[in-house]
Amino acid sequence: MEVVFFAIVLGGVVGVVFRETFGRARALRWLAIASAIAASVCFLGATRVLSAADDAKPAAAPTDEPTKKEFVKPDNWPQGHPLPIVESNCATCHLTAGRELTAAVVNFTRSVHDLDEMSCADCHGGNTEDDASAHEGEFDFIGTKKSAHIETCSGCHDEEAEVLAGGPHGWDFSKRINTEFPMCFDCHGNHDIGRPPADFELALWCADCHDQPDKTFGNLASVVDQNDRLWSVLRKVQQKNIASIEHLVPQEFREEVDGLRAATMRVIHRSKEISADEAHKLNRRAIALRTALEMWLQSNP
Repeated sequence: MEVVFFAIVLGGVVGVVFRETFGRARALRWLAIASAIAASVCFLGATRVLSAADDAKPAAAPTDEPTKKEFVKPDNWPQGHPLPIVESNCATCHLTAGRELTAAVVNFTRSVHDLDEMSCADCHGGNTEDDASAHEGEFDFIGTKKSAHIETCSGCHDEEAEVLAGGPHGWDFSKRINTEFPMCFDCHGNHDIGRPPADFELALWCADCHDQPDKTFGNLASVVDQNDRLWSVLRKVQQKNIASIEHLVPQEFREEVDGLRAATMRVIHRSKEISADEAHKLNRRAIALRTALEMWLQSNP
């Protein structure tokens, strides 16, 4: 608009001069020619100014953001199995990584840590913003380093770690890994904590080191046995509620499941023989709960 206005003004000035010099008729012709020339000159000048202004602008910085993968189930994902609650970049990559890398995501889904809306980085560390540097040490990535993971477990579960450390199974793994002592994930698993696989039995881990646990510490061994029997039913219940994002156990059983699990793990962490009365109380609770869950399964085929 400024260019056009300037051309009109310039053309008007030229027209007045020409009219006084050559007369009205000839002035009109010269006015048209002068206006056209003035407009062209102004347009070219404005174009050069705008071009120079564009050249002075800083060039746009290139973006280094990695392409975000979609958080979707791969073709080989177990039928009916949900995805983790938190759409972390770790899980997104591992969904299509294959073999044990994808299996870790399958196992983690609806574990107690998934239900608490944790992600891989809460235990493994790493960069949660950039896939390319996700495994870099500068972002505290610890990978599969056992001593680092045990320290992470103890940091959240300090009471349980303290009880375990005070018994015969206690060992300071920060000094060195000692396979003669059980580590947290030996009994609890790692990605599937709170949702152990069908072939898991705690008694088998006891038998790895103890030849005849039922004779060495019979009362505690009976609690371990009833715990395994209870979990054989709990797994079936959990599978029916695998899509839940709150709890895999029906509301009416949750308090007793959590309470009995805590009481059982407390005596197992102490790793010392318990009295027959204490074992009887825990076993009675386990049998009653298992029976109730079996009835629930029958009524919810």
